[in-house]
Amino acid sequence: MKKLFLFFILIVPLVIVIFYPTNVAIISDGNSIYKMTLPENGINVTIFYIHSVERSPIYEVLKINATGIYAIEMRWKDFGAGLPEDFQYIDSEGFYVKKIDIYLGKTLQYWFIPENNAEIIVNNHVVFAPKKDTLIKFQVENTVLIKTL
Repeated sequence: MKKLFLFFILIVPLVIVIFYPTNVAIISDGNSIYKMTLPENGINVTIFYIHSVERSPIYEVLKINATGIYAIEMRWKDFGAGLPEDFQYIDSEGFYVKKIDIYLGKTLQYWFIPENNAEIIVNNHVVFAPKKDTLIKFQVENTVLIKTL
């Protein structure tokens, strides 16, 4: 009887924790993977790059949460070559700013070339800065805690 009691006291909670459902953001460059368990309110990911034609800085902000990936903001300094023509305001650094809320799905890919000087930033920390032609893949995965660990 004691063994059965110990089993339920020790093993069952461990199994519950191990198989607890979680949502994970995964960012990969094909060689390295950055994984983060998503908090309830999600995370913001900033994609910085130099526009390959206009040669001006661009910031795109994504919100990643359990339901997927959303484009929520874009900041840029020039017009032309595929850049938006409409904006909501100009910030203190002279960037045109457009706040948006566009659902992009649970998977998103960006192609960067060295001239982009790209940086993928999560929580003010650069997680990728490709120095060669690189496809960066973002995805949301519903999984269990043990797989995340």
